[in-house]
Amino acid sequence: MTDYMLRTDTAADMDDALRDARLIVDTVDAVGDPLIVPVSGAYLDRIGPIPYGDTRYHANLRVTFDLTPEQVAALPTFDQVPSVPYRMWA
Repeated sequence: MTDYMLRTDTAADMDDALRDARLIVDTVDAVGDPLIVPVSGAYLDRIGPIPYGDTRYHANLRVTFDLTPEQVAALPTFDQVPSVPYRMWA
């Protein structure tokens, strides 16, 4: 199991990166409305902008399988670990 902290300028940029990494898929819900879901074994916590100052779009990703080097390279990760994380996996 591996966790990634992700950050992009917008939600659309996040979706594009996750699609490029083949970690989300576009589908439809029961009534035919568009829906974006993580692939099996991937768990996505969409945080969005941080209320106390960082207006960029944030998400946490947990995967229970090994990613390819290409998938990892497509992820918009960042290295600076927040001193006070807004949200964390339990």
